[in-house]
Amino acid sequence: MAIRNVKGEIIRDEVCQLLNAHYVNMPKDETKRSHGLDGDYEIIPPDSPRIKEIEEYNRKLRPTLYAELDKKRKREELLSGISSDKLILVNIKNSYEALQRNDRKHPLYRNSLYDCTRKYWPIKEENFDVATHILGCYKGKVIEVIYIKNRYIEPSGEYAGRKVFEGIEESDSPYMGMDLHEIFDSLANFRVKYWNIR
Repeated sequence: MAIRNVKGEIIRDEVCQLLNAHYVNMPKDETKRSHGLDGDYEIIPPDSPRIKEIEEYNRKLRPTLYAELDKKRKREELLSGISSDKLILVNIKNSYEALQRNDRKHPLYRNSLYDCTRKYWPIKEENFDVATHILGCYKGKVIEVIYIKNRYIEPSGEYAGRKVFEGIEESDSPYMGMDLHEIFDSLANFRVKYWNIR
């Protein structure tokens, strides 16, 4: 159970329930300890503050593992509709490949991954106004995440009327590296998609 919990397969509350079920016949009027060859163990009640202390200790001991578990939890929240994040996902294949080739003559060339992601998109007004993040996607994976701080409509020129975003790049975002097949049935003709925006 400890291994399954560390891997993120079961949450802390489930561990406590399973332990209580296993030790259902053990008296609970006092903390029981075993002093056998396997060392000490203690049954910790699910509402004990020590559970949080143990998790904080484990987070310091295994930061990379817990960072991945936090990302997984955030994605699960997104999929279940619990998350308050409202996402615009954009396919940056053409501009990103032009950037990689340094093909400055390409009509979709942008100076950075940030620029590939933030401009210029044909986005519905109602979605444009409420989105919290814009995610740059390449070959079905998220490779850029921008937390939106500002937005505007390009006033003139070739991209007049298109939407442009400004914000903070989040390289450690839980959405970074996310496979879009986890949330969409199909990516056919994918240019712009929305998630958690009604």
